[in-house]
Amino acid sequence: MLSSGTALAEEEVVAGVYVRTDTDKTQVISPYADAQVRIGDRTVVNAGYAADIWTSASIDIRTAATRRVSEQRDQVSAGIEHELDAVSLRADYRYSHENDYVSHGGGLQATWRFAQNNATLRGRVNASFDSVGRSGDDGFDRSVSTLGALLVFTQNLDARSLVSGAYELSRREGYQASPYRFVGIGGDGALCGQGAQFCVPELHPNLRVRHAAVLRGRRAFGPVSLELGYRFYFDSWELMSHTVVFDAKLVPGDHTILNLRYRFYRQGDAEFYESQYDDVGALPRFLTRDREMGALYSHRIALSVEQSFDVTQSGPELKATLGTSASRFTYDDFIGLNGVWAFDVTFALAVVL
Repeated sequence: MLSSGTALAEEEVVAGVYVRTDTDKTQVISPYADAQVRIGDRTVVNAGYAADIWTSASIDIRTAATRRVSEQRDQVSAGIEHELDAVSLRADYRYSHENDYVSHGGGLQATWRFAQNNATLRGRVNASFDSVGRSGDDGFDRSVSTLGALLVFTQNLDARSLVSGAYELSRREGYQASPYRFVGIGGDGALCGQGAQFCVPELHPNLRVRHAAVLRGRRAFGPVSLELGYRFYFDSWELMSHTVVFDAKLVPGDHTILNLRYRFYRQGDAEFYESQYDDVGALPRFLTRDREMGALYSHRIALSVEQSFDVTQSGPELKATLGTSASRFTYDDFIGLNGVWAFDVTFALAVVL
């Protein structure tokens, strides 16, 4: 959200893989590749591919008494950016597909650099149009659309310090529940078919308006730079959250960057969230079995190292990045799952042309 976008990207080719596993019986493998090429002095085009290959027997799946699920999502994207004297313009598009979800999306962006390139104002509008299906049910077809806008201001205070702020607004309308989550009515509120008198499909409101505001500051101290950021979020479902991020980078030499990052997140309940539904005769208008609609908090700590190599004295540069992180999610009031540990590893190679 807070990338300043002060100049056109370098020409490069990037390939990598992200692997995630957690204690809620979910594994994700995500390979990706992207290429950026200059056309003339002021224009850059890029194209990319990414996939999510996941296997899960999470609490959501077990609640619905469904066996382990394996799926793959494929995404292609493309963009073009053109630089004028003090303004950069960008347009991009993405398409993703899986057996039960199709998404089209894109955006337009403008970045203005002023005050002798010490200040940057970036605005972006984006939209996506999605179609939601359900495996094994050809008659299930729901749509959801999202419109959003983002405004980011970044100011260099001096050669070593910067501050930045951002505001993001989005409006999402359509089907926003999961076609695979069912809510147990009566019983202990945990698993359908195990104590619940009957089960009904999850149902969320059709309209969700989201607001997010971010502030951050970064300061360099010799080879070390430190960043502190805060994000406040609220939406029309009365869900409110706070995020604090601390980031430290160490540059021990010309070709090495070490990065340590910590993130704390805390949110409350959505207005319609209930951990269980006991009253069989008076069901509320909206029902959910989504643990991310309830109160929760999380900690994430990540460590990465980037090493660059000069292939030749005047030729391309090779960059290798290896990162790993651990996250802990704790749920205040979700029956059947108190918390989840998640671990991930990322490895990427980039050739800067």
